[in-house]
Amino acid sequence: MQQLRPLPHLPRSLRPTVRVAGLIAVILLTLGTSVPLSASPSGYWVSASFPAAGNSRFTPDLAVDSSGSKMYVSHPLVGSGNVTVQKTSTGAVDAIIPATVGTRGLLLSDDGSRLYIANNGKTGRPRNPGTASIIQVVDTRTNAVTASIETDQGAAELALSPDGKTLYTTTYQGRNAAFIDTASNAVVAKVPIPGYPSSLAITPDGSALYIGDETSGAIFVVSVAEKKVVQTIDSGLGGFCGGLQHLVPNRSGTQLFVTGCVSTEGINPKALVVLDTATRLTRNVPLAGYATDVAFSSDGREAYIVDGCESGRVLVLDAATEAITATFPVGRAPRGITVSGDGTALFIVHADSAVSRVDLTRNGRQVFTDVPAGAAFFHEISWLGNSGISTGYADGSFRPLQGVRRDAMAAFLFRRAGSPAWFVPPAVSPFSDLAPGDSFYKEITWLAYQRITTGYGDGTFRPGTAVSREAMAAFLYRYATTVTAASVYAAPATAPFSDVRPGDAFHREISWAAAAGITKGYGDGTYRPATPVSREAAAAFLYRLTNPDRPMPR
Repeated sequence: MQQLRPLPHLPRSLRPTVRVAGLIAVILLTLGTSVPLSASPSGYWVSASFPAAGNSRFTPDLAVDSSGSKMYVSHPLVGSGNVTVQKTSTGAVDAIIPATVGTRGLLLSDDGSRLYIANNGKTGRPRNPGTASIIQVVDTRTNAVTASIETDQGAAELALSPDGKTLYTTTYQGRNAAFIDTASNAVVAKVPIPGYPSSLAITPDGSALYIGDETSGAIFVVSVAEKKVVQTIDSGLGGFCGGLQHLVPNRSGTQLFVTGCVSTEGINPKALVVLDTATRLTRNVPLAGYATDVAFSSDGREAYIVDGCESGRVLVLDAATEAITATFPVGRAPRGITVSGDGTALFIVHADSAVSRVDLTRNGRQVFTDVPAGAAFFHEISWLGNSGISTGYADGSFRPLQGVRRDAMAAFLFRRAGSPAWFVPPAVSPFSDLAPGDSFYKEITWLAYQRITTGYGDGTFRPGTAVSREAMAAFLYRYATTVTAASVYAAPATAPFSDVRPGDAFHREISWAAAAGITKGYGDGTYRPATPVSREAAAAFLYRLTNPDRPMPR
């Protein structure tokens, strides 16, 4: 018996969609593998992935407000760039701040009222001395640029004094560090740097600046009071491989973590350099990767190190023992990393300005009594519970092997869409076996409103019936095309499974699920459309839908 009716093709203008302002990209559902992924001892995974909301040619930057609800992403182009203001929950673009040339560094004031944007003046033409750097000051309440400060060309990174009265920036081609008064937005001093300064950090007491030379690997210590270089330290990094990348002080300021690589023979090219700020001596921490950036947990006990290789990982380092305690994938070419002000999430910006979020308070937690660490689909089911998509049963269980009911699937998809507050359930039910006041009435009627379901031919929805594999494919496909505006999929002339033929009711939806990587079917080449879907498999399908190209770690 057919479980639900195929939807007729609707023009896009007639399909209900969630509209997002600005430059947000259409999410492509290149989803992960179809086999169960075993639990990872790391306890970390990408909780959400947001596609690039703009174009980046140079390395982008990322800043997150103290509440962890809003992020700013730079999109550095050869010509004019911009900064997108995005929700950290969905990646939706709230505003676009026009920038100038070579948009790079971002820095929020401690109270979050101002955003500073460093535009380094790169034009794509070699050594163009006529293009200055512009530091923009943005009122974060209105996202309006309130001031533009001109410095020498090459500004990329920014730092604020602890009292917020002075903004610092390095200028690569100007070969200096600029001191900017934040009250007047005027450059009040320039300290010559005997090299090509790029990265920048300030001590917690504000007495000294550390400035890195990307090419030579030198670290220049600048006395803020004296406004001069008082010491030069050789980090051992530098060369044509990318050189010194970032200088990141730990929470207490006792250490400076230096990322980058070296081209010199005999020195470990995959090393993190740690500088003791009291003795100003350095040492290497060997890494199996290319460290590009570092962020620290709110308690300072863990360092999260970006491995910027194409495969993309984050290494978790115990700050006390300097041992790597966990490694987890985050997606292609990660470049920068930051921890939200409340310490609950990591945000990773990739080379193309896409962003990944890792929820630190949720990873590795057992949510349900019957899904312990090590269970099949532990991560996916834990993600489902921690993200609020599933609340499980009253006794604290999830019952992973039980078939997922149609009413539960409606609830999962409704919550996955953010439990849209705008939707008001109808006074009259669209289904004969569903009445106002029934469990999941709002969720099921939302599913019907979005045309994710039309129910059965007799006018029923059958809430307690298990979702079949063909119905799951249909639900996910319709969710993708109506809620996330994914492209309509054209069914292939040849079906990917021996028991699904062209012309079958859900040939297109099942073929899409196979093409998207949601399923590979069974080992004998069948799909078995009528077979019920278990709750653990539903968790895996929803995780892949939510996090395209971010499979759970093995």
